[in-house]
Amino acid sequence: MRQGPWSHEGYPAVLALVEERAGLAPPSCPASAEEGISRAMARAGVSDFDEYRARITSDSAAMDDLLTELTIGETYFFRTPEHFEFLRRMVLPALRERHGPDYTVKMWSAACSSGEEPYSMAALLMSEGWGEHMAVYATDVSRASLARARRGHYGEWSMRGPWAERMRVHLRPEGRQYVLSPEVKQRVRFSYLNLALDTWPSPDSGIWKLDVVFCRNVLIYFNGSTIEAVARRLHASLGEGGVLFTGPSDPPLGGLAPLEPVLTEWGVFYRRLPPGTTVAVPDASPFGDRGRMTVPPSGGGHPAHSGEGGVGTAPGGSARTETGASGSTTRFPGGGAASPSGGRAGAPGSGPSGAATGIGTSGFAPGSGAATGSGAPGFAPGSGTTTGTPGFPPGPGTSGTTPGRGSGSTSAGTAGTTHGRGTGSTSAGTAGAAHGSNVGVSGFAPGAGTPGAIQGTGSPSPRAPSPSELSAARRALERGDWREAALRMGALDSDPDTATAAVRAIANLDAQAAVYASAEAASRHPLVPDLRYLEALLLLGQGRLPDAERSVRQALYLEPTLAVAWLVLGRVLRRLGDTPGALKALREAEALCEALPPDAPLPLAEGEHARDLARAARDERIRLENPLTEGKAP
Repeated sequence: MRQGPWSHEGYPAVLALVEERAGLAPPSCPASAEEGISRAMARAGVSDFDEYRARITSDSAAMDDLLTELTIGETYFFRTPEHFEFLRRMVLPALRERHGPDYTVKMWSAACSSGEEPYSMAALLMSEGWGEHMAVYATDVSRASLARARRGHYGEWSMRGPWAERMRVHLRPEGRQYVLSPEVKQRVRFSYLNLALDTWPSPDSGIWKLDVVFCRNVLIYFNGSTIEAVARRLHASLGEGGVLFTGPSDPPLGGLAPLEPVLTEWGVFYRRLPPGTTVAVPDASPFGDRGRMTVPPSGGGHPAHSGEGGVGTAPGGSARTETGASGSTTRFPGGGAASPSGGRAGAPGSGPSGAATGIGTSGFAPGSGAATGSGAPGFAPGSGTTTGTPGFPPGPGTSGTTPGRGSGSTSAGTAGTTHGRGTGSTSAGTAGAAHGSNVGVSGFAPGAGTPGAIQGTGSPSPRAPSPSELSAARRALERGDWREAALRMGALDSDPDTATAAVRAIANLDAQAAVYASAEAASRHPLVPDLRYLEALLLLGQGRLPDAERSVRQALYLEPTLAVAWLVLGRVLRRLGDTPGALKALREAEALCEALPPDAPLPLAEGEHARDLARAARDERIRLENPLTEGKAP
């Protein structure tokens, strides 16, 4: 008989030992954890749980094997290319200017898995002229992964990222694999390290006074006390001015160590401050005053963006606006955005499925345009013009939905209904969901003042910004201070519903700022699928399809039954050219909807019912399948 989430009491006993020894947090999916433990026990030749606990206590290799099962080594070359672009454009030139041409840069990949990350570091340094003045360290808790990394043989899966071509020059095809060149392999020093143990930093290992540390999508696995300890050790491993990159799924480190969070066009990173400097971390703003965005130098276009895929997510990709690097976005006349089941289709450039080729960018009223320029994305240098936002018709009175945990409605003239994971509806004229032919995010009407007071009956009402806070947020956006705007609107709030509503409100004021706000809100609430899904919609609105894929997969990792997210994923993959993946996602959306009563409202689907979304997924699937049966490209 199954008791609670576990089929046998031995599974949580094993996990309790893992948490004690390795600091891993309890898994969010017990079924997957059970499968992983069972596989590890089978490889160890043990079927008794007490015997297995004794084995992993005494045998470090057995413990490593189990940790490999309980964590996901998702990686590929130049994953999250904006981090590497920031290194190339900002960090490396600053190091050379500060220390001179003979300085040896020191980098560390703190959870290197099969080696793609540290080898990407080495390849970047070689291409930037640091070949004889570089030291790249790579560690992992899995000895099997380290063995694969040292071997340096990779398949096409490791080449799936948008910067993969930068690595091909260092790879030699051999059958169905690629063999890494000795020139790159010899630049990386691999060693075993369990981040949860107090054995680092140390000068002997090289993990000491580092210039750059990548510790991405690792901290999410740890419990709170381990995260705090690792944060302090990461700080201690950095040299003065050293830079730390974490992943978007990782918890924020503000307040855990004297690290300065810095927001840039390429994302958020942490920097070790000079001795004696402190970082104020007030409760209302985990970033303090130093969190204000710094604008990179103008010129040279827009760097690539992707966003590090989270735990169990699919590849990220380059951030490219569909209309070029200026920060402008495609606009269509009219204000109504489509609902998940189709809605207002037939926008210019729509494909066979009825989804506009500018998915995520429609729904702009004429004249609401996006600013162009070479400064911060979404702002013309020196101007206060902000970008429009997909799916938000101009003027007051717009209705829409705000994903949350309760249900209810807002006062007229502002946002529409809020709905939880299973209920909700929108009034007529809704701004629409960001997954139909004209992708957008419903929410607050621009210029409508304060978002309405939510009168839901579920969880407590999200806090709406006061008129003074809204005014302060507008001023912050005009000067390019996204963090301040996010803070004023409530996107950094400890309540996820308030943060979600704030992100939607910011989207009416500035689309690019909303992307930042959604990423920050999601980092503070990494287990809330609503925020990941909203982030995906905003990224779609920027034409950043690979980034949107990463975010929607994160939402699905957290909530696999989110049918509308499967539909969005199918449409994103179709546009990315992954027809098999698109068909699989559309079938999943269709199956989930068909398993529900036809009139059942779907979570986060703007009031759409199961039968409508099932029909939309089925129609799009058929359109994709027909060309395949005829031997044509879809």
